Amino acid sequence: MNKIRTIIVDDEKEAREGLNLLLEADHDIEIVTTCKNGLEAISAIDELKPDLIFLDIQMPGVNGFEVLNSISITPLPAVVFVTAYDQYSLKAFEIHAIDYLLKPFTDERFFSALEFAKQHIRNRKLENVNDQLKNLLAHYKEEIKFDKESAVLNESASGNKIFNDRLIIKADGKIVFVPLGEIIWIEAYDYYIKIHVADRFYLVRDSMKKMENTLPSNQFIRIHKSSVINLDYITELVPHFNNEYIVKLSNGKALKVSRSYKDKLKGIIE
Repeated sequence: MNKIRTIIVDDEKEAREGLNLLLEADHDIEIVTTCKNGLEAISAIDELKPDLIFLDIQMPGVNGFEVLNSISITPLPAVVFVTAYDQYSLKAFEIHAIDYLLKPFTDERFFSALEFAKQHIRNRKLENVNDQLKNLLAHYKEEIKFDKESAVLNESASGNKIFNDRLIIKADGKIVFVPLGEIIWIEAYDYYIKIHVADRFYLVRDSMKKMENTLPSNQFIRIHKSSVINLDYITELVPHFNNEYIVKLSNGKALKVSRSYKDKLKGIIE
């Protein structure tokens, strides 16, 4: 039979190396890559389309559940979770019949989990596995009570990154890569900021100052203490009283340019 294409995901180098060593002992396995964080994993899984993933759950920034929620391939690969969760948290795995390795684990326990996954793959039982994974992810979403109307990121701006001209944010348990070119404007909203795209917004717990510093200054400028705009969406600048201006955007939104931020538009105004 064809070798089982496998990806290892763990933020600890020793854990990746240990899993790699154990998997290399099985001639049915082909390790296609290893990933040290959730963002690498999302990209690698979508690109390489593995049959099997050994997936750490507790990773900083992007955890294992968020990885599975964020990948686009269907059906989902077989997954063996690697976790340091306590026994209480592991009840969710047992209920949904997903195999897992509780750190630290023995070689015997590892090969038992591996054989279980291989049998599912050989017998083409992945449809059932996919249902189990979906149930587990639904349990995870319910447990942490995601806001369904908008996407709330309960992290500081240090958790936001630019990757290949895309802003990375957390939304509904997924890691969302928002193309910078699709962001129309950003507004302050109490202790949050709203990132507006064409048909929705993302609500992020962060400061305007930090987001302003995250975004490229040649594309995004701050025009008010409560507003940052994407220059590509400006359609009109209208003089306003007190030496201020109104910026009109292509989505119909009109925003005031305050005097203290007017110099940022100086080149356009002149």
